[in-house]
Amino acid sequence: MRKLLSCVLMMTLLLAGCGGQQSESDSPEQLAAKIRGEYLSLSGWTGQVEVTAHYDQQVYQFTLDAAWSREGETVLTVTAPELLAGVTARIQAGEGRLEYDGAGLSIGALDDQGLTPIAAVPALMDQLGAGYIARSAWQEGEEGRQLYLQCRDPERAEGEGTQYELWLDPDTHALEQAEVSVDGTTRLSLVFSDFTMELTNDEAGDDADLGGDQPGPSGT
Repeated sequence: MRKLLSCVLMMTLLLAGCGGQQSESDSPEQLAAKIRGEYLSLSGWTGQVEVTAHYDQQVYQFTLDAAWSREGETVLTVTAPELLAGVTARIQAGEGRLEYDGAGLSIGALDDQGLTPIAAVPALMDQLGAGYIARSAWQEGEEGRQLYLQCRDPERAEGEGTQYELWLDPDTHALEQAEVSVDGTTRLSLVFSDFTMELTNDEAGDDADLGGDQPGPSGT
């Protein structure tokens, strides 16, 4: 009887380890490589994004319904505030220009490359897939431990140019928060919710290159 109970316990432990959760032995760098591979395998994702854009004399806040697509059309629709609700931006895969249905959302560029708060959403996907990851670490957030990634131009020092910081759930690998800073000043804060990923049939390897080529601008 004791032997049977031991076998049942061992099988339970083995099954518990078969999920998609972070391995206890994973370092931040190892998990970052795994997540990069997964994001390269995404066909798309949907979710809500709370955006706060910081300009020198003004702060703008709005909420987006986001549907990002690797091969098709990415659609970003403003749901709040009510005055802007319904404004929709679209970007086709492989193109670098956003197009709006009807009225646009023009509040200015964040950097000298023309990056805007709306275009920053697909730009974050570019960084996760091909950006240079300068630093990865564990950080404790409001909901517990998160994987922190810092992406920037490898030719520039930290705090120079446009820098992306991302926080991901170490178990589900969902993107939870992000910030974009320009020359050391935070210009954009994003909080993601209901983040649902859709995988393609192709699988990327766990040892994806953390360097990669720097992506170009994602639009204006």
